[in-house]
Order: sequence, then C-alpha cells, then structure tokens
Amino acid sequence: MKKSKLKSLLASVLTAGIAVSLFAGIPLNKVEAALPNPVSPNKTVMLIPLDDRPVNTDMIVKAGASSNIKIIMPPKEIISTSLQSDSYGTGSKGGNANAVAQWVRDNKYNADGFIIAADMLHSGGLVESRSLSPDYSVSQGTSNLGVIDEIKSANPTKPVYVFDTVMRLASTSEYEGLDSAKYQAFRNFADQERKVDSSSHSNVKNTYRYNGTGGTYFNTYGLTTNEIEDYYSARARKFDLNKVVVDKAVAGKIDFTVFGVDDSSPNKNIQYSERKWLEYQNLNTIGTAKSAVVADADTVGLTLMSRMAKTLYNQPSLKMHVEYFGTDWKTVPATDPFGYESPHATMKKQIEISGGTYEVTKANADLSILALTPNSISRGSLVNMFNTNAVNSIPTAIIDMYSDNGNAPDPYIIDQILNNGTNGSRMVGYSGWNTLGNRMGLGVGMAGTRMHFITHETDPAKLRDASSAYASFLIDRIAEDQGYKNRVSAKIKKDYGSYNTYNFKNSNPVAPISTINTSVLSQMQTEQNNIKSAFSGRRVIERVNTNKTLELAFFNSAPSLTSGDANLPWNRTFEVKVNTSPSSLY
Repeated sequence: MKKSKLKSLLASVLTAGIAVSLFAGIPLNKVEAALPNPVSPNKTVMLIPLDDRPVNTDMIVKAGASSNIKIIMPPKEIISTSLQSDSYGTGSKGGNANAVAQWVRDNKYNADGFIIAADMLHSGGLVESRSLSPDYSVSQGTSNLGVIDEIKSANPTKPVYVFDTVMRLASTSEYEGLDSAKYQAFRNFADQERKVDSSSHSNVKNTYRYNGTGGTYFNTYGLTTNEIEDYYSARARKFDLNKVVVDKAVAGKIDFTVFGVDDSSPNKNIQYSERKWLEYQNLNTIGTAKSAVVADADTVGLTLMSRMAKTLYNQPSLKMHVEYFGTDWKTVPATDPFGYESPHATMKKQIEISGGTYEVTKANADLSILALTPNSISRGSLVNMFNTNAVNSIPTAIIDMYSDNGNAPDPYIIDQILNNGTNGSRMVGYSGWNTLGNRMGLGVGMAGTRMHFITHETDPAKLRDASSAYASFLIDRIAEDQGYKNRVSAKIKKDYGSYNTYNFKNSNPVAPISTINTSVLSQMQTEQNNIKSAFSGRRVIERVNTNKTLELAFFNSAPSLTSGDANLPWNRTFEVKVNTSPSSLY
C-alpha cells in the first residue's frame, strides 16, 4: 500500500474517535518518564509541537518545568515522524494531523495557554509540511486549522500562540526516497533568483516559474520535470496554508503569530516574495505587536514558551542585553548561509518573540546574553565576562555560534567554565545547536522562560521544585550541545561509519540501532558525569529579587542516565535526546 493511502486510512480511523481511547491508557515510556513534571504547577500549557524531536518537545517541557508550568501535548504515537527505511522511501511517515486536531478538541478546556505549531495541525509536522507528495490537501489542512477558532471560542481570555513555517528551499533528505544529492539539487534549484512580486498572494505563487529577468530558464541541477512540478505544487500548498494562518490572526483568533522562515539564504530566491508578503502582513494587517517573521523554525516553540510564561505570570518585558565576542554583529552585517538577514536582526526578533526587550545598556538589563560569533578569537574574553557577571550577580545566558567545527559549538568555552571556574551552574541559559537562528532561539527561550518565573515566584517549595528541574535541564543542554556535538557524535560516526549515519534505518546491511543507542548512552553518561562533577556544591540561581540580588541553591546530585534516557531520535547522528530526571539541591 502506498504511503499516502496507508496514512489516509489511519487518519480516517483515528479521526473517527478511536484515537483518544487507543492512546489514553498507554503508560509513559522510560524517556518520557524522565522528564520533569511540576509537583504543584502554577499553570498548564497545551503544546502542539512542530514534530517529536527533543528541540520541539522535551526542551519545551523542561523549560516549562523550570518555570513551574506543566506542559500537556498529544501522545507521541500521533505526532511522530519516521524517516525512510530504504532508498525508495518506504517507511516515510509524518504525524497524524487529523488525530492531533481531534485531541485538541478533546482537551481544549484543560490548559491556561496554548502554543500551537500549525504545521502539525495541517500536515503532520515540519517534514511532512514540505513533502513532495503530502498526505493532506489544502482543504484538509484548513479544516484541521479550524480547531484554533474552537480553542479561542472556548477560551476567549487565554493566550493562544501559533507558529507556522515558510517552506525551506529543499524538501527532506532521507524522506520519500530523497538522498543528500537530491536534497542539494532542490536547494540549488530553489536558491536561483526569482522574479519579485509580493503584491498579492496569488502573484507570489506566479513568481516560482520566472527567473530574475522575467524569463523561464533555470538550471535544473538534474531534477526532472515531474520533480520540479511536484516541488512547485508543494510550495503553493504550503503558502496557501500560510495564508490561512494569516487570516486567522487578522480575525483575532490568535494572540501572537510567528512565521518561521526555514533554512533560507540571503538571495532573492523562491522564498523571497513569500517572505515579503508575510512581512507586509506582519506590518500592516496583523501588526507587529501580535506577530513576527523570523529566520528560524525549530526553536520558535521555545521562544513562545518564554512569552507564555511572561503572559501567564503577568510580568513586564525582560530587558536583555547582548554582547558579541568576535565579530560585533551590532555594527558589522554578517552573512548566514541559512538565513536571510543580519544575525543581529534575528537576535533582536528572537528577544521580542520571547516577550523580551532588547536593551542597549547592560546596567539597565535584567539578563546578560554573551554571544560568541563564528570568529572564536575572543572566546577567552567571553569566559572572563561570564565569570565577572557571576561575581556581580548578573543573570547570564551563553549563546555559542562558533562555526569552524561544523555545526558544533566551541570546544573551549564550556570546558573552561566547568573545569576552571565555580560558576557554570549559575547560567540561566545555554545553547550551541545547529543554525544561528536555532542557537539564538534556544538560548533566549530557555533563559526567558526561567527568568519570568524566578523574578516572580515567592513560594520556597515551588522555587525549589522548579530549580531542581532547571539544574537537570542545564546539564542536558550542555551535554547535548557541547558533549555530543564535539565528542560523541564524531565517535559514533567513526565507529559505525560503514552504515548510513544520516539515517541508520536506511542502511544495507541493516544497522544495529539498539547497539548504537547503547553506545550513545554509555558516552552520554560520561558527559553527564563530567558536568555533574563540575556542578557539585556549586550555586544555582533560584530567585532574582526586586533589588537584583540573587537567592541561590546548591547543586547536590542528579540521577544518572539509564536505559532509554539517551538515544538518537529519528535514528540519525544529527542530534541526541538526553533526559536527566530532576536534580537534588540544598
């Protein structure tokens, strides 16, 4: 049975009402059980994630727990994405959008706020939203997006935040039979200059077929006519669904809307007019107070979690100051190969989306962000500034955008902070994962969510509960970005390099996935133990007082990773899933 037919059959069965009864009684597995869950949450937030990867699920759950907010979301069985199991694309599968929509209907009264990835509702997740043979038509996707109206009607005073992606230049490698060469061919084809016309939604779609001079010639990079036509159809479908979200925002069904421009480039490519049309809506129809367009996709859910904490706790905007170490992006434009604007412009947008305000004067700021730019010459200065901030009781987040080591963070900064100092556990945010936009969103969202809580809460029990969750969250973030990207990933690729490390499922012979995950667990235990040792007896910021003095707790221990607590999501080396249960503080 073809993928689309099988998926449609499953969708119709689940939508008929069986979905909830099937999944309601399924116990949490080991990895899910390790996630922190507030003992006495202040608030509950419904999360409809972009997909089931850690960046879109676990990290938001952990951030919520660090702010004493409980996160509820659909069962993994209906939000999971699977990469292909062979070169023909067999096994490619997104989430069940119809079942997710039904789950939302059944739970729409169970939350104080809502963070919704439109891609999951209209397509079954990020990867399926850019599929060249999508399982959901525009009309089906539009129908599912109708649950946003139902949520707002049922909860008129509760915050509803929605984010949707702008389709990236290429579809997905290791999905539906596409390999890395085909991915690059689609990206090259789409990145060629197009005619610019954002005067209307329909005119934007007409620009796909015309080059920068108005002609129809393009380098096809070996793509067939059918592949190109499928690609155009996929873009048009996705852009039609972008408009549905815009219309709902204009109609007041959404309180804040973000359009994340997935993997782009600075060129006037096939995305350009789409983005310009959305930026016009942002400025003129929805309004900048209620929407944003940003060069990011994977971490928008986390930055919206920060905005949600601000709203639910009725807090003022956090004033965030940014210091760059390396190239000063405040004065020198920088080119991001996967972004369309100055990274500093993206940083300011991430701050605004998170519910913060960009502050030019450090003395006036609530949060200091220390950002290492791709030039790592100044990395020692960043470490010194972090320690100075700690001595002066300034809450600090580190965003590592070093790029000389693939997409891994600088191998020096965290090692220096952990091994030669006493302040690593005092970070209120850390990130060094993937694209520049992702790194910014992770750091800002993590720090913002935490800060909105520790500047507001006074209950000692709730402060300790949230701090216990946060300490483990910080351990996981460092282990995932620093330890895995700089050490473990390289070793796994070396030890199992005879297999397809982009997708172990698609290997011939079949890769020993359970053995690989056992190796991952063993190595991540070492990384976790190193961090725990550096944290031992060190201070965690538990509360920021109104006079900007800090109340601190001391790190005692964190549970060791055991079977299921660390593995490779989607069976590839691109990222790692690490979940440490709540730590012990005193």
